[in-house]
Amino acid sequence: LHVVLCVDRAGLVGEDGETHHGLFDAAFLDTVPGMTVLCPASFAELRAMLRRAVYEIPGPVAVRYPRGGEGTLFTGESGSAGSCVLHPGGDISLVSYGVLVNQVLRCAQLLEADGIQAEIIKLNCITPLDMEEVARSVKKTGRLLVAEECAAGNCVGQRLCAGLLERGISARTALMNTGAGFVPHGSVGQLYQLCGLDGESLYHRAREVCGNGKE
Repeated sequence: LHVVLCVDRAGLVGEDGETHHGLFDAAFLDTVPGMTVLCPASFAELRAMLRRAVYEIPGPVAVRYPRGGEGTLFTGESGSAGSCVLHPGGDISLVSYGVLVNQVLRCAQLLEADGIQAEIIKLNCITPLDMEEVARSVKKTGRLLVAEECAAGNCVGQRLCAGLLERGISARTALMNTGAGFVPHGSVGQLYQLCGLDGESLYHRAREVCGNGKE
């Protein structure tokens, strides 16, 4: 049936406490047949995706949005396609979704200062996955970092890697997520650092994937 689920407090929620983190829904919603899961990265995208969920997409739809604001580095509206390229590059592919895209953009800024050109791909829909942009990018760069506020099991990064292997594409890969355990209480900024999802931590991990520089 055409049911729209509004999933509030997606990802890390900070002061709401450790029982309120939305870290598991992305994995289990993916197992529901016919499900579509949308992930806005800004208020403009949230409005547009809710309209699409109600009026355009058949079957069950979930729209995941975080507690709080949209961030400072990304305020554009590009949520109509399954995925989109925010910044072209040839050295490493950075993939993320939702407001965590802000941290990935910060990571790319730091990499650019080192002469490393990162291609940033934002996933607007994580179920079903649009593999085409990711496959095209990784085939070019040979390196992949996926950042997400999601538990490790059946995370988007794992599904992307499986899709790439099915296409015969291999890459040096880092999957950055919240891991296999529960995440404790703390501010969102503190928890980003704890989980290695802040821009600086992603930068250091991306440098490792790149061999600490371009090869």
